Amino acid sequence: MTANSFGQKDKQFYFKINGTINADTGTVYLYFYRDYIPNKTKELVSHVRDNKFSFSGYIPEPQAVNIFFDDRYMSSDFIIEKGEQTISINTDTTRKVPVVLNKIMTNEYPKYEAYFEKIQGMWRRFYQKVDSFNTLYNRQLPKTVKLNIDKEYSILCDLDNKTLLQYSQERPTSHIAFWRLIRTMTWGYEPILDSIYNSFTSELKNGYAGRVLDKKLKNGRQLSVGKQFPLLQSVNRNNEKFSPTIFLNNKFTLVDFWYSGCSPCRAQFNRLKDLYKQFHTKGFEIVGISVDKDTHKKEWEDSIINEKLSWKQYWDMNGKEAKRLSIHGFPTNFLIDSTGKIIVNNISLEELEELLSKSL
Repeated sequence: MTANSFGQKDKQFYFKINGTINADTGTVYLYFYRDYIPNKTKELVSHVRDNKFSFSGYIPEPQAVNIFFDDRYMSSDFIIEKGEQTISINTDTTRKVPVVLNKIMTNEYPKYEAYFEKIQGMWRRFYQKVDSFNTLYNRQLPKTVKLNIDKEYSILCDLDNKTLLQYSQERPTSHIAFWRLIRTMTWGYEPILDSIYNSFTSELKNGYAGRVLDKKLKNGRQLSVGKQFPLLQSVNRNNEKFSPTIFLNNKFTLVDFWYSGCSPCRAQFNRLKDLYKQFHTKGFEIVGISVDKDTHKKEWEDSIINEKLSWKQYWDMNGKEAKRLSIHGFPTNFLIDSTGKIIVNNISLEELEELLSKSL
């Protein structure tokens, strides 16, 4: 949207945000989690005048949002609620939670921040370490270093989820924890997310966002470790349909979800080509699943040719199947065994090489 309010719906509540910012002019954008609001609003827009801006509209329940200011600033998520509230933005503190004065942010956020202080400190030290390694090796990390980083990252993600579970069990009415779960789900399904969801009150789970999240969790369970990889309604460049029988002739198959405009997706192609060359004749296969839009079919086909991708490629037009399976982050991958069962999801390429070296 390009207005600073959106229409009222049944069972929704009026909100207004009065904001101040250390800038005389510019444009402020308020972003919503689009799938979790009834009219799928993505953004509201307000223009700064005399260091002030405002937003108003209707929401069915407290919402997690973030703010962008031109190309100079973006906030971390914060919660807005019904009624009037104020926000103060300092553009020198990008990627931080701004000062928001409403009941939830005033009363709960300091407690939430204190609860997660230890794990947040661990994340800061982790990223400082990664930055140091990137500087030391000019961003060309040795395989062993990258492998250790990936393993530490997985450990921290697991600890982060366990901390969120503990917090939500102690505070089952927490909107902050609830929306953090929603944000976590955007990176892909993990079984612990069900436990976190179930810790919340019926009021939160039965709200609009709660019902949407419940459906996404159910969809995501289809891609749990140990499940059969599902049939996908996708086709290759010869219009041949994807079939799970593709897994039967290989000991391991990596299913890689990507799209042509995704820089991280394309950045992994050289490593994938190395792994394919090294292990393909030993029982390793790769299957690419593009989620490119129908208007980007040529870009998808050109990427396959220009990147010299020799493994199988299928097109999930407009990402319909990926969305059905709650895949929202890219690249996302699944390692499949010869029976079609998922054995690992989102394996790093260094961990994949280690596994293939030991198993093939």
